Amino acid sequence: MFNAHLKMAFASLRSAKIRSFLTMFGVVIGVSSVLIAVSVGQGVKQQVLSQITQLGNDVVTVIPGKSFSTDSKGNITGFNASAIQGVSTLRNEDIEAIKKIDGITSVSPGVYISGVATTPERADYSGATIIATTPDIKDVLASKLEYGEFFTENDAQKKVVVLGSNVANDIFNQRDPIGRLVTIRGEDFVVRGVLALAPESPINVGFNFNDTIYMPMKTGEKLVGASGTPQINQITIKLANEKNATEISNAIKETLLKQHKGQEDFTVIQQEDFLQATGQVFGLLTAFVAAVAGISLFVGGVGIMNIMLVSVSERTREIGIRKAVGATNRQVVGQFLVEAVVLSVIGGIIGIAASFVAAYFIRLYTPIEPAISLPIIALAFGVSVMVGVVFGIAPAIKAATKDPIQALRQL
Repeated sequence: MFNAHLKMAFASLRSAKIRSFLTMFGVVIGVSSVLIAVSVGQGVKQQVLSQITQLGNDVVTVIPGKSFSTDSKGNITGFNASAIQGVSTLRNEDIEAIKKIDGITSVSPGVYISGVATTPERADYSGATIIATTPDIKDVLASKLEYGEFFTENDAQKKVVVLGSNVANDIFNQRDPIGRLVTIRGEDFVVRGVLALAPESPINVGFNFNDTIYMPMKTGEKLVGASGTPQINQITIKLANEKNATEISNAIKETLLKQHKGQEDFTVIQQEDFLQATGQVFGLLTAFVAAVAGISLFVGGVGIMNIMLVSVSERTREIGIRKAVGATNRQVVGQFLVEAVVLSVIGGIIGIAASFVAAYFIRLYTPIEPAISLPIIALAFGVSVMVGVVFGIAPAIKAATKDPIQALRQL
């Protein structure tokens, strides 16, 4: 019986090709929109999480201000960006106190230096984040050195820098930068090393190793000292064993609370916490965008219902003849329901194909890598079937409940 319904459905669609195509078009737009929204959201999420995990789970970061809000169980529920602006609450005494905690291999403070880095080749470059730090930072950087070497304790007061991959390429136009000069806040610095290219995400997650310039801590403090007091903007802590991350994070928090006389004006961030918060944000964002895109799928479903209602009216005589020769209400419902589902499924398949084409061009012209996975495709296909069933049931029931005598009078 199903095969018969299927043959009749295709015959009906072929008899009104233009109308069938226009009806499917709404489903095509709806399915492709939802699929693209979800795949782009998942792709960006994966890229961002990949960039965050570059530091590894054996790294804990302390930043000034109460940046994350948590619930009663300690789960992160929000992020307050304004908390890390203004005067830093972190001090050199905090660094020394953290170093005394067991299970820590290195502690690297970071001071953000305002200003631009220029060279004779690029006098207008302002795309770099300039950080003064200690040599230990090299142990936690995701990018290893590609050229040259990192500065050491012997370089503590020297004017040397290590460049991120993007910075080196941008300000030296792909030329070898080792030994060349970079001017920062009117002072010339010698390029000591260049980091290898690290994975990037299409959105700003607060840091990018490729766009960063590192200089020795004391050199940076001197550079800032002429115009103000250097502020510690972050403390990066390398752990001996990532399995102790939670325990050591709690110890760091307790130590800093003592240092700050009970005032929690800082935030201790584990990679796991950051990943959790980021995953939650992108999950909600993807769901919202997919829901908005789903409106077009709803409109496509309404289009199917309207066209099927018109089809039922046009085929009243056909329905009357079928019922007169013995077709049951269930068989009539099955016939029109299969037609609606076939319309929706074909539209869904075309929509899935269209989303692959769209994903190709998104990859080609943007830094975003859409993640179209098998579960997402299966979900899109399932939704298209459901649209056909949900919006096809009313026309099918209307067809089945027609009085055959009244229908035959239209012959």
